[in-house]
Amino acid sequence: MIKRFSVFILTLFLLVGCASVPDEVKEDMSNYNDSSSSDDGTSFSYVEVSELQSNTEEALKESYGQFTISDKINFVKPDEINVMKFSIISNFNENSEKIIPFFFDKSIIDPQLTSNENGYRLYYNENDKVYFCTGDNGFIAMLNPEAFNLGYSYSKPLVKIYHPDRKDDLSDEYQLKDGKCSVSDAVDYINNWFETNYKPLAPYYDYQVNTVIVREHEGNYLYQFRVEALYNGVSIDSYTIEPKYVDGELTNKMAYFPYEVSIQMLSVNSIDSFTTGSGMLIPKVEEKINECISLESALAYCANTFTDFRDVTISDIDIMYTLNPVYDESDPENIFVVGYNSRPVWEFIIDVPPEDFLANGEANTYGDTRKYIYIDMVTGELKYNFDIVKQGIGG
Repeated sequence: MIKRFSVFILTLFLLVGCASVPDEVKEDMSNYNDSSSSDDGTSFSYVEVSELQSNTEEALKESYGQFTISDKINFVKPDEINVMKFSIISNFNENSEKIIPFFFDKSIIDPQLTSNENGYRLYYNENDKVYFCTGDNGFIAMLNPEAFNLGYSYSKPLVKIYHPDRKDDLSDEYQLKDGKCSVSDAVDYINNWFETNYKPLAPYYDYQVNTVIVREHEGNYLYQFRVEALYNGVSIDSYTIEPKYVDGELTNKMAYFPYEVSIQMLSVNSIDSFTTGSGMLIPKVEEKINECISLESALAYCANTFTDFRDVTISDIDIMYTLNPVYDESDPENIFVVGYNSRPVWEFIIDVPPEDFLANGEANTYGDTRKYIYIDMVTGELKYNFDIVKQGIGG
């Protein structure tokens, strides 16, 4: 029987908050609400996927009115672009024993302290300060003794954010608990760990660190990593988590849900906390896309649509697969996610500086804060969110 998981279980691990928008920014956004809209008759230009790299490089050199394009964007053409579906793995607990040595000495796990309930296998030892959990849906979470008391709160003051998937300089070094480590070396360690250990469990994807958050911790620093999955070069949405509204009314379902891994490193080359936040997805190609909306056309559409904006910098541009939950219609409460529909979109990220959402004197404990615009690469459907979303477990 296929195991199913509830979005309410997952939201125990993913917490989201929205900050108030400053008055000067409200003026720019007064005509826009968080919204989706279908193609309004705008004429887009299309380009062969095979020509996307050169076409995009040329588009990045152009001007787009009120939008400025960051010079740190590092666009890499994917191997292919598709309309996708994702199902959820159903027997992942078979791997539980195999996974333990990725994080602990196996002898530390006492079988008598392991429980199995509702498709989850949980080990919790408060004396030894060890937590380890897997789910048949592919969920993994762990805390070793270094991070046991810290947990997944991510409440430590933020020092700086780095984006390895952009052209950020990663040479800075920070003092961790047991020594100094550069951001670059830490990213290399995590990426290599995924290639060696995690990818055999989910061979459909490549994995890469897309965000590093440096935080203060007990007189030193820690690294928090957000790791994204890529299917044949296209990243799967690792950020968007939004509730579903019907006729303006909030429902108990989600419209968008992220797929990512979050890690904390307190000591050099050590994974001290780890969580997938959700389950593991099995990809299925529904339709191969040979032509897609060009980047220049998509950016011009933004410039013509958001005419009240002033001096907005697009911090990153990428191609992304959205994750739109599919619910089990046979369930009386209809709250169990059984898979995801997925569309390829142009993803335009607008980073938000702390001064835009922190109150005077408030310490910045938040992570990667942003606004975004998504444009469907086939239909031109527009989705945007200009609230300042401050992510929880993913930072």
